[in-house]
Amino acid sequence: MLQYDAVLDSALAFDYWKLFQDLPDSYLLFEAAEPHRIVEVNRAGERLVAVSRKETVGRPLFEVFPDMSQKFKETGMSELKRRIGEVIESHRPKQFEVTRYDIKDADGVLQVRYWRTNYVPLLDEEKVVQYVLMATRDVTEEVRAARRAAGMEDRLEAALAVGKVGSWLWDITENTITSDKNLAKLFRLTKKRLAQGLKIEDFEQAVHPEDRERVHLATQRSIVERVPFEEEYRINLGDGTQRWVLARAKLEEHDGKLLFPGVIVDITERRDLQAQVELAHRQDQLNRRAAKALQRRNKELEAIGRSKDEFVALASHQLRTPATAVKQYLGMVLQGYAGEITDLQLDMLDKAFESNERQIQIINQILNAARADTGRLVMNPASVDLRTLVKNVWSDMRPSFEQRGHRTAINLPRLPVLAAADQGYLRMAIENVLNNACVYTPDGGSISLKLQRTGNHCRLTVTDSGVGIKKTDFSKLFAKFSRIHNPLSVQAGGSGIGLYLTSEIVRLHGGKVTVESRLRKGTTFAISLPLAHN
Repeated sequence: MLQYDAVLDSALAFDYWKLFQDLPDSYLLFEAAEPHRIVEVNRAGERLVAVSRKETVGRPLFEVFPDMSQKFKETGMSELKRRIGEVIESHRPKQFEVTRYDIKDADGVLQVRYWRTNYVPLLDEEKVVQYVLMATRDVTEEVRAARRAAGMEDRLEAALAVGKVGSWLWDITENTITSDKNLAKLFRLTKKRLAQGLKIEDFEQAVHPEDRERVHLATQRSIVERVPFEEEYRINLGDGTQRWVLARAKLEEHDGKLLFPGVIVDITERRDLQAQVELAHRQDQLNRRAAKALQRRNKELEAIGRSKDEFVALASHQLRTPATAVKQYLGMVLQGYAGEITDLQLDMLDKAFESNERQIQIINQILNAARADTGRLVMNPASVDLRTLVKNVWSDMRPSFEQRGHRTAINLPRLPVLAAADQGYLRMAIENVLNNACVYTPDGGSISLKLQRTGNHCRLTVTDSGVGIKKTDFSKLFAKFSRIHNPLSVQAGGSGIGLYLTSEIVRLHGGKVTVESRLRKGTTFAISLPLAHN
């Protein structure tokens, strides 16, 4: 052991041994000459691979860490030796791709691990490589997260392909169009054609001559008046085939550029079936029974059509490539891991981060709705003081109220109001109701909240002076993906999931949600929950 201490003293001049040991990252120093005896390993390195310094220092590198790769097993050629040889021969540091190298845990069970390793050659005065410093980081969780994200992206793309949904992004400023695989498939665009670049004229020429002027005027109106674009029309393909499509889009502006993103759905089968239904109606007197069957089929098709429309609306604004990885990397850039950033870059990254957060919230709502549908939305109740919970939610919503100039009032009882509730889910339900009041109350309107006891229950009411709801629309309020049209519905946006989730969460708490409203006068939502002692 003394000879290696002496080597370390000469290689790492001065008393740097303690500093080396205290480094937070994993480092291991070994001789350049074979058999690459290990000179030193720091404490982080010991922890990382679960091998003590006593078991490593003085021993050949490949005796402590044998090459277990599949390539070595098949050919006998060591990938680790090849890498070390490259570093020694080039005299330059090198980082290699992520490598799988399994290690045993405390119980002796082999665990799958992935590593990212940097090799740094250390040269003597005669420019000869004497030692190699190896820095290693465990990136197993990063690899697994990347694989999960790729899987989610593949599933989303597959779902869009099954639904025959394509998407595009038209840069109006540059008159360039970017399409996804489904859009290219629908319009039968070859790789060569895509490589040449697409313009709006390419797609306008594909529109059936009888529909072309209508679609063109609707597009211009959407751009000039900044209203949503939605049209059904026919397209002619190169081989004479004709298809019916439904297209939806909305103008956006980013960094001085006018963008027109949208989605398009092949609805040929639906249109063909609708034509069959119309034919059946004309033959009603000849075959009433067949006509009734076709009518039932028509209603089913209308339901399928509505679902598809809802899916298109959702896909055009809310479904994106899985956002978790985006959030992680944006956060790392904002925290300076990629170097310093300018104030302008910081502002742009902050906006991107906020947009990504909103996407994640929407995705979470969709996932919770899916759990509710399959009975997997499970509450974990604990004793909760609703006064505190409501006060915190109200405080978090205050900036939104102030931004719209809303007059607000909150009325809470003096004594605690205890309920057995899942605090996270119940908070979500209250936030949904308050957010609903905020977005559907015009600027300068009023919003009030009141919490009170009513016998063995408590009652939370949220009252606004917003646009109100027709009684005929009450049945739509708590339906999944349902949107009620009113003067603020376009501005409000949303997924149509919030109130559906609210009603499910309250129901699972043994309570109920009721609503009272007058058109153009305002709305009151009331959440009733049993008290904890019940």
